[in-house]
Amino acid sequence: MNNSKRARERQNEIREILQTREVVSVNEFCSHFGASIATIRNDLAYLEGKGYLQRVKGGAMSCEGKARSTSMDARLNLHKTAKARIAKDIVANEIKPGMTLILDAGSSGYYVAKELAKAAIPCTVITPSAKALMMLAPMEGVQVCTPGGKYDSVQDTWHDEDALNCLKDIHADLYIMSPDGICDGQYNTSDESENEIKKQFVAMSDRIVAAADGSKMGRPGDYVICLEKDVDKLYTEPVRSVIRSIND
Repeated sequence: MNNSKRARERQNEIREILQTREVVSVNEFCSHFGASIATIRNDLAYLEGKGYLQRVKGGAMSCEGKARSTSMDARLNLHKTAKARIAKDIVANEIKPGMTLILDAGSSGYYVAKELAKAAIPCTVITPSAKALMMLAPMEGVQVCTPGGKYDSVQDTWHDEDALNCLKDIHADLYIMSPDGICDGQYNTSDESENEIKKQFVAMSDRIVAAADGSKMGRPGDYVICLEKDVDKLYTEPVRSVIRSIND
């Protein structure tokens, strides 16, 4: 692996570019840096090994605790198998008839909502996720509430300080939390307003379980939701290796 100063500068710039884009192709990086495909692929392999990015077909996306810079639609297609298995386990083991539960926005929350719709367990669901709301609202015996606030079209969710005001004096039996990362004994996220809502969800719930696929493990974030000791159970699943070559 080329460890020259020029290579390090290029790799740092790759990381910065990925913070502003959902997915950047290998060809775009080649054009930007005037570098060969082999050079860029080596850079991406090195950065992936460090946990800074994840290679996808034809390019790469950031893994640096900036999930909110990636659209919900893009994240729904990442680690689908792992998220579906986690959701199935949570619904089977944690959700009982008559519960009031909080379901986080995010791709993991979406898969829990999908599994809950299949199970048709009568319960009350509080969620800031527009996708979960639309999926669960038609279900007989399921009441769905949203905390409101400003709608974020990229994340397809409601969140801001107005949502916090709507959550006062609400009690939940279970909070299904979807963190951006788990690192150094902390569950974290990368958006301040979203973090405040998650902290409120923690405070208003009797029991907390976390849904986090293997890519979230060891990933740092900008804001701390809670400590590992505050979470009753973590549901996780190893993720499949990402595509290693643009020719695969």
